[in-house]
Amino acid sequence: MRGIYGTESRSALYQWQRRLQTRLGNALVLWMARRWQRLPSGLAERLGVGIGMLMRAASPRHARIVMTNLRLAFGREKGEAELAAIAKACYRHLGLCLTELIRLPAMSQYDIRQTVELRGKEHIDAALAAGHGVILLTGHLGNWELYGSRLAAEGYPLNVIARAQRDDQITNYIRRTREGTGMKVLHRGVAVRNSLRALKNNELLAILLDQNAGDDGVFVDFFGHLASTAPGAAAFALKTGAAVIPGFGWRNPDNTHVAVASPPVPLVASGDRDRDVLVNTARYTKAIEEHIRAHPAQWFWLHKRWKARPPEERAQEAP
Repeated sequence: MRGIYGTESRSALYQWQRRLQTRLGNALVLWMARRWQRLPSGLAERLGVGIGMLMRAASPRHARIVMTNLRLAFGREKGEAELAAIAKACYRHLGLCLTELIRLPAMSQYDIRQTVELRGKEHIDAALAAGHGVILLTGHLGNWELYGSRLAAEGYPLNVIARAQRDDQITNYIRRTREGTGMKVLHRGVAVRNSLRALKNNELLAILLDQNAGDDGVFVDFFGHLASTAPGAAAFALKTGAAVIPGFGWRNPDNTHVAVASPPVPLVASGDRDRDVLVNTARYTKAIEEHIRAHPAQWFWLHKRWKARPPEERAQEAP
Protein backbone atom coordinates (compact mmCIF):
# COMPACT_ATOMS: atom_id res chain seq x y z
CA MET A 1 0.00 0.00 0.00
CA ARG A 2 1.49 3.32 -1.07
CA GLY A 3 -0.37 5.51 1.41
CA ILE A 4 -0.48 9.29 1.40
CA TYR A 5 3.30 9.69 1.44
CA GLY A 6 4.09 7.08 -1.21
CA THR A 7 6.34 4.06 -0.83
CA GLU A 8 9.71 4.54 0.85
CA SER A 9 12.77 2.60 -0.21
CA ARG A 10 13.64 -0.23 2.19
CA SER A 11 17.06 -1.01 0.73
CA ALA A 12 19.92 -1.47 3.18
CA LEU A 13 21.86 1.37 1.54
CA TYR A 14 18.92 3.77 1.87
CA GLN A 15 18.39 2.92 5.53
CA TRP A 16 22.13 3.29 6.21
CA GLN A 17 22.12 6.72 4.56
CA ARG A 18 19.18 7.84 6.69
CA ARG A 19 20.81 6.65 9.91
CA LEU A 20 24.07 8.39 8.98
CA GLN A 21 22.25 11.62 8.18
CA THR A 22 20.45 11.50 11.54
CA ARG A 23 23.64 10.82 13.48
CA LEU A 24 25.54 13.62 11.77
CA GLY A 25 22.68 16.04 12.39
CA ASN A 26 22.46 15.09 16.07
CA ALA A 27 26.22 15.37 16.50
CA LEU A 28 26.13 18.86 14.98
CA VAL A 29 23.31 19.94 17.32
CA LEU A 30 25.20 18.71 20.40
CA TRP A 31 28.39 20.41 19.18
CA MET A 32 26.53 23.72 18.78
CA ALA A 33 24.85 23.26 22.17
CA ARG A 34 28.22 23.05 23.90
CA ARG A 35 29.67 26.12 22.20
CA TRP A 36 26.94 28.52 21.20
CA GLN A 37 24.76 28.98 24.30
CA ARG A 38 25.84 32.57 24.70
CA LEU A 39 25.73 33.73 21.11
CA PRO A 40 24.43 37.30 20.73
CA SER A 41 20.79 37.29 19.65
CA GLY A 42 21.44 38.94 16.28
CA LEU A 43 24.12 36.43 15.32
CA ALA A 44 21.97 33.54 16.57
CA GLU A 45 19.09 34.71 14.39
CA ARG A 46 21.23 34.88 11.26
CA LEU A 47 22.70 31.50 12.05
CA GLY A 48 19.23 30.03 12.62
CA VAL A 49 17.99 31.19 9.24
CA GLY A 50 21.06 29.65 7.59
CA ILE A 51 20.54 26.35 9.42
CA GLY A 52 16.91 26.27 8.31
CA MET A 53 17.84 26.71 4.67
CA LEU A 54 20.56 24.05 5.02
CA MET A 55 18.01 21.63 6.50
CA ARG A 56 15.79 22.18 3.50
CA ALA A 57 18.57 21.58 0.99
CA ALA A 58 20.07 18.60 2.81
CA SER A 59 16.90 16.49 2.91
CA PRO A 60 14.79 16.52 -0.27
CA ARG A 61 12.75 13.69 1.29
CA HIS A 62 11.54 15.91 4.12
CA ALA A 63 10.97 18.78 1.70
CA ARG A 64 8.60 16.51 -0.22
CA ILE A 65 6.80 15.60 3.02
CA VAL A 66 6.36 19.29 3.81
CA MET A 67 4.79 20.00 0.41
CA THR A 68 2.57 16.91 0.61
CA ASN A 69 1.28 18.04 4.00
CA LEU A 70 0.69 21.59 2.82
CA ARG A 71 -1.27 20.37 -0.20
CA LEU A 72 -3.40 18.16 2.04
CA ALA A 73 -4.11 21.05 4.40
CA PHE A 74 -4.44 23.99 1.99
CA GLY A 75 -4.54 22.54 -1.53
CA ARG A 76 -8.08 23.76 -2.12
CA GLU A 77 -7.36 27.22 -0.72
CA LYS A 78 -3.85 28.16 -1.81
CA GLY A 79 -1.81 27.86 -4.99
CA GLU A 80 1.54 26.11 -5.37
CA ALA A 81 3.52 29.34 -5.17
CA GLU A 82 1.92 30.27 -1.84
CA LEU A 83 2.46 26.77 -0.48
CA ALA A 84 6.12 26.88 -1.52
CA ALA A 85 6.52 30.21 0.27
CA ILE A 86 5.00 28.73 3.45
CA ALA A 87 7.37 25.76 3.18
CA LYS A 88 10.40 28.03 2.90
CA ALA A 89 9.24 30.15 5.85
CA CYS A 90 8.66 26.96 7.86
CA TYR A 91 12.30 25.93 7.47
CA ARG A 92 13.45 29.41 8.40
CA HIS A 93 11.32 29.25 11.54
CA LEU A 94 12.61 25.79 12.51
CA GLY A 95 16.21 26.94 12.16
CA LEU A 96 15.48 29.84 14.49
CA CYS A 97 13.78 27.45 16.95
CA LEU A 98 16.96 25.37 17.03
CA THR A 99 19.25 28.27 17.88
CA GLU A 100 16.73 29.46 20.49
CA LEU A 101 16.77 25.99 22.06
CA ILE A 102 20.57 26.06 22.12
CA ARG A 103 20.57 29.47 23.85
CA LEU A 104 17.80 28.54 26.31
CA PRO A 105 20.03 27.07 29.07
CA ALA A 106 21.89 30.38 29.29
CA MET A 107 18.70 32.45 29.60
CA SER A 108 17.49 33.60 33.01
CA GLN A 109 13.84 33.67 33.96
CA TYR A 110 13.97 37.42 33.43
CA ASP A 111 15.34 36.89 29.90
CA ILE A 112 12.54 34.42 29.14
CA ARG A 113 9.85 36.79 30.43
CA GLN A 114 11.31 39.60 28.30
CA THR A 115 11.38 37.39 25.20
CA VAL A 116 7.95 35.78 25.55
CA GLU A 117 4.77 37.74 26.29
CA LEU A 118 2.22 35.68 28.22
CA ARG A 119 -1.46 36.29 27.55
CA GLY A 120 -4.55 34.66 29.03
CA LYS A 121 -3.04 33.50 32.32
CA GLU A 122 -6.38 34.29 33.96
CA HIS A 123 -7.79 31.18 32.28
CA ILE A 124 -5.08 29.03 33.87
CA ASP A 125 -5.57 30.66 37.26
CA ALA A 126 -9.35 30.14 37.16
CA ALA A 127 -8.93 26.49 36.19
CA LEU A 128 -6.39 25.88 38.95
CA ALA A 129 -8.78 27.49 41.43
CA ALA A 130 -11.22 24.68 40.67
CA GLY A 131 -8.64 22.24 42.03
CA HIS A 132 -8.64 19.54 39.34
CA GLY A 133 -5.48 20.49 37.52
CA VAL A 134 -5.04 21.79 33.98
CA ILE A 135 -4.36 19.89 30.77
CA LEU A 136 -2.48 22.28 28.49
CA LEU A 137 -3.49 21.32 24.97
CA THR A 138 -0.60 22.28 22.72
CA GLY A 139 1.42 21.26 19.68
CA HIS A 140 4.53 21.93 17.63
CA LEU A 141 3.54 25.49 16.74
CA GLY A 142 5.68 28.55 17.29
CA ASN A 143 8.53 27.73 19.66
CA TRP A 144 6.89 25.22 22.00
CA GLU A 145 10.00 24.99 24.20
CA LEU A 146 9.93 28.73 24.88
CA TYR A 147 6.19 28.49 25.60
CA GLY A 148 6.77 25.91 28.32
CA SER A 149 9.71 27.85 29.70
CA ARG A 150 7.57 30.98 29.95
CA LEU A 151 4.92 29.19 32.01
CA ALA A 152 7.60 27.74 34.27
CA ALA A 153 9.14 31.20 34.67
CA GLU A 154 5.72 32.44 35.79
CA GLY A 155 5.84 29.89 38.60
CA TYR A 156 3.34 27.36 37.26
CA PRO A 157 4.07 23.69 38.07
CA LEU A 158 4.33 22.43 34.49
CA ASN A 159 4.70 18.75 33.61
CA VAL A 160 5.58 17.63 30.07
CA ILE A 161 5.45 14.09 28.68
CA ALA A 162 8.79 13.32 27.02
CA ARG A 163 9.03 11.29 23.84
CA ALA A 164 12.42 9.62 23.52
CA GLN A 165 14.48 10.58 20.48
CA ARG A 166 16.41 8.03 18.44
CA ASP A 167 19.63 9.36 19.93
CA ASP A 168 19.88 9.03 23.73
CA GLN A 169 22.23 12.01 23.93
CA ILE A 170 19.65 14.24 22.23
CA THR A 171 16.93 12.88 24.54
CA ASN A 172 19.04 13.70 27.61
CA TYR A 173 19.98 17.13 26.27
CA ILE A 174 16.33 18.10 25.73
CA ARG A 175 15.37 16.72 29.16
CA ARG A 176 18.14 18.70 30.91
CA THR A 177 17.20 21.87 29.04
CA ARG A 178 13.55 21.56 30.04
CA GLU A 179 14.33 20.76 33.65
CA GLY A 180 16.77 23.67 33.75
CA THR A 181 13.93 26.10 33.03
CA GLY A 182 11.72 24.60 35.76
CA MET A 183 9.63 22.07 33.83
CA LYS A 184 9.05 18.54 35.14
CA VAL A 185 9.70 15.84 32.54
CA LEU A 186 7.51 12.72 32.64
CA HIS A 187 9.01 9.71 30.90
CA ARG A 188 6.84 7.61 28.62
CA GLY A 189 7.16 4.42 30.64
CA VAL A 190 5.37 5.88 33.66
CA ALA A 191 3.66 8.82 31.96
CA VAL A 192 0.07 7.75 32.64
CA ARG A 193 0.54 7.25 36.38
CA ASN A 194 2.61 10.40 36.82
CA SER A 195 0.24 12.46 34.65
CA LEU A 196 -2.74 11.48 36.80
CA ARG A 197 -0.71 12.28 39.91
CA ALA A 198 0.18 15.72 38.54
CA LEU A 199 -3.46 16.53 37.84
CA LYS A 200 -4.49 15.23 41.27
CA ASN A 201 -1.90 17.63 42.74
CA ASN A 202 -3.56 20.48 40.81
CA GLU A 203 -0.63 21.01 38.45
CA LEU A 204 -0.34 21.67 34.71
CA LEU A 205 0.11 18.79 32.28
CA ALA A 206 1.21 19.73 28.74
CA ILE A 207 0.14 17.32 26.00
CA LEU A 208 1.27 17.84 22.40
CA LEU A 209 -1.65 16.42 20.43
CA ASP A 210 -0.62 17.19 16.87
CA GLN A 211 1.34 14.09 15.84
CA ASN A 212 0.39 10.79 14.24
CA ALA A 213 -0.65 8.27 16.91
CA GLY A 214 -0.60 5.21 14.65
CA ASP A 215 -2.71 2.25 15.68
CA ASP A 216 -3.08 3.61 19.22
CA GLY A 217 -5.04 6.68 18.15
CA VAL A 218 -8.59 7.57 17.26
CA PHE A 219 -9.32 9.00 13.82
CA VAL A 220 -10.68 12.55 13.78
CA ASP A 221 -10.87 15.32 11.19
CA PHE A 222 -7.76 17.46 10.71
CA PHE A 223 -7.78 19.89 7.79
CA GLY A 224 -10.48 17.83 6.09
CA HIS A 225 -8.69 14.48 6.36
CA LEU A 226 -8.90 11.79 9.04
CA ALA A 227 -5.80 11.72 11.23
CA SER A 228 -4.86 9.25 13.96
CA THR A 229 -4.76 11.23 17.20
CA ALA A 230 -3.78 10.22 20.73
CA PRO A 231 -6.83 9.89 23.01
CA GLY A 232 -4.90 10.63 26.20
CA ALA A 233 -5.98 14.25 26.72
CA ALA A 234 -9.68 13.34 26.48
CA ALA A 235 -9.23 10.27 28.67
CA PHE A 236 -7.42 12.26 31.37
CA ALA A 237 -10.03 15.04 31.29
CA LEU A 238 -12.91 12.58 31.62
CA LYS A 239 -11.22 10.76 34.49
CA THR A 240 -10.05 13.77 36.51
CA GLY A 241 -12.30 16.68 35.54
CA ALA A 242 -9.23 18.74 34.65
CA ALA A 243 -9.82 21.76 32.43
CA VAL A 244 -8.39 21.46 28.92
CA ILE A 245 -6.87 24.80 27.96
CA PRO A 246 -5.45 25.37 24.45
CA GLY A 247 -1.99 26.85 24.84
CA PHE A 248 -0.17 28.02 21.72
CA GLY A 249 2.39 30.62 20.80
CA TRP A 250 3.83 32.32 17.78
CA ARG A 251 6.88 34.22 16.66
CA ASN A 252 6.69 37.96 16.04
CA PRO A 253 8.58 39.57 13.12
CA ASP A 254 11.22 40.83 15.58
CA ASN A 255 11.73 37.27 16.92
CA THR A 256 10.06 37.95 20.23
CA HIS A 257 7.25 35.54 21.05
CA VAL A 258 3.67 35.49 22.27
CA ALA A 259 2.30 32.65 24.43
CA VAL A 260 -1.48 32.52 24.73
CA ALA A 261 -3.70 30.47 27.05
CA SER A 262 -7.26 30.32 25.70
CA PRO A 263 -10.53 29.59 27.52
CA PRO A 264 -11.06 25.89 28.31
CA VAL A 265 -12.61 23.62 25.71
CA PRO A 266 -16.00 22.47 27.10
CA LEU A 267 -15.88 18.79 28.07
CA VAL A 268 -18.45 16.42 26.58
CA ALA A 269 -19.28 13.73 29.17
CA SER A 270 -22.37 11.78 28.11
CA GLY A 271 -21.45 8.57 29.91
CA ASP A 272 -20.52 6.74 26.69
CA ARG A 273 -16.77 6.74 27.22
CA ASP A 274 -15.66 5.68 23.75
CA ARG A 275 -17.90 8.25 22.10
CA ASP A 276 -16.86 10.96 24.56
CA VAL A 277 -13.16 10.30 23.91
CA LEU A 278 -13.76 10.56 20.16
CA VAL A 279 -15.89 13.72 20.36
CA ASN A 280 -13.54 15.54 22.74
CA THR A 281 -10.44 14.54 20.77
CA ALA A 282 -12.09 15.92 17.64
CA ARG A 283 -12.75 19.20 19.46
CA TYR A 284 -9.16 19.45 20.65
CA THR A 285 -7.85 18.72 17.16
CA LYS A 286 -10.07 21.41 15.69
CA ALA A 287 -8.62 23.91 18.18
CA ILE A 288 -5.11 22.94 17.05
CA GLU A 289 -6.09 23.37 13.41
CA GLU A 290 -7.46 26.87 14.07
CA HIS A 291 -4.17 27.98 15.60
CA ILE A 292 -2.14 26.48 12.76
CA ARG A 293 -4.32 28.31 10.23
CA ALA A 294 -3.49 31.57 11.99
CA HIS A 295 0.28 30.95 11.71
CA PRO A 296 0.78 28.28 9.02
CA ALA A 297 4.51 28.85 8.52
CA GLN A 298 5.21 28.13 12.20
CA TRP A 299 3.94 24.55 12.43
CA PHE A 300 6.13 21.44 12.12
CA TRP A 301 5.10 20.34 8.62
CA LEU A 302 7.99 17.83 8.39
CA HIS A 303 6.02 15.24 10.38
CA LYS A 304 3.87 12.62 8.58
CA ARG A 305 0.69 13.66 10.36
CA TRP A 306 -1.63 11.66 8.09
CA LYS A 307 0.56 8.54 7.80
CA ALA A 308 -1.78 6.14 9.65
CA ARG A 309 -5.02 5.44 7.80
CA PRO A 310 -8.38 4.20 9.10
CA PRO A 311 -9.03 0.45 8.73
CA GLU A 312 -11.71 1.04 6.09
CA GLU A 313 -9.25 2.94 3.88
CA ARG A 314 -6.63 0.22 4.26
CA ALA A 315 -9.22 -2.41 3.35
CA GLN A 316 -10.13 -0.52 0.17
CA GLU A 317 -6.51 -0.18 -0.90
CA ALA A 318 -5.48 -3.77 -0.05
CA PRO A 319 -6.46 -5.34 -3.44
